[in-house]
Formats: sequence, C-alpha cells, structure tokens
Amino acid sequence: MGSTARVRNVTSSAPNPVVWRSKSVSVPKKRPICLGRPTLLWVDDFRPGLELYRAMFEGLGFKVLTAASGKEGVKLASDNVVDVVVTDYEMPGMNGEAVATAIKSIKPRVPVVMFSGSTLVSPRARRVVDAFCDKAGSRNQLSATIHRMLQKKASRTLQPPPVSRASHEGHGTVA
Repeated sequence: MGSTARVRNVTSSAPNPVVWRSKSVSVPKKRPICLGRPTLLWVDDFRPGLELYRAMFEGLGFKVLTAASGKEGVKLASDNVVDVVVTDYEMPGMNGEAVATAIKSIKPRVPVVMFSGSTLVSPRARRVVDAFCDKAGSRNQLSATIHRMLQKKASRTLQPPPVSRASHEGHGTVA
C-alpha cells in the first residue's frame, strides 16, 4: 500500500536537468534508495567539513553518507552499497590508511580516495588508496578525481572475467 505525495517543480543545474510537473503521485512505502545516483561515503573527523562536502556533492547529484570516525565509516561501508569512499588521513582512532585498508578488505572493488591536507601521509597509505587529493586543491580537481574513480570502477565491473585455459599446455578437457 502506498501513500500520496505532492511533487513540486524542480529544476537542476546538472547537464541534463530534470523537470517535474506538479501533480499527485503514489509513493510506495518501501522504495529503492537513489537508483542511478552514485553513493559516496565521506569519512572525516571534522564535522563542519562533512556537512559542507555532503551539501556540495548532493548538489552535484550524489547520495552522500558521512562518518565522523574511521570505525563509523567502516561500519557504513559494510552495511551499504557504496560507489566511492573519500577519507581524511589524520583522524583519531583509525587514520585514513586504516580506514582504506579495512574497506578494501571487505569491498575490494570500491575505490578509496584519500582527501587530506596533511604532509605526513605515508607512502604505504598512498599505495593502499586508489587516488589522493589535497584539501588545498580545487573542488573541480576533487570532483574530477571522484568521477574518474567511478569510471574506473564501472570499467572494471563491466569487463568479462578472464578465460582460463584447460591447462598450461593448451590441451582441452573432457567433460
């Protein structure tokens, strides 16, 4: 059984804006969450920054989950479908390297972007993540990096699995 909702005129500044006409529509009680919108998981102990980046990237069409600690971020990653993780490096408890390592162990295909202003990011941490963005960089650089990670993830998931040979000598097997 659904409920009735009123939809108002909405326009977007996205490249292909969607315009909804005002009318009553039936909304099911359980509906899929954000079909077609990529989901970002943003992990940073600086709460005002979390809200800023949530607002910015939701405005760009993303669904944004936020976590104010590494432990909370890993839990959100394990409980939700996440397309890209963005994490700070310097955080109390679990730093960005530990967050990236934990998320990669449970969801190895999810790209992780280290987003930090720290000059202390270890080479090992940079090897764990798929990309690094400096907080002093522009919003366009960050957005381009996230989009690149989404494209990279899509191309990996769309590739067919490698074909294995029956043996190293090229002999076929009999079923």
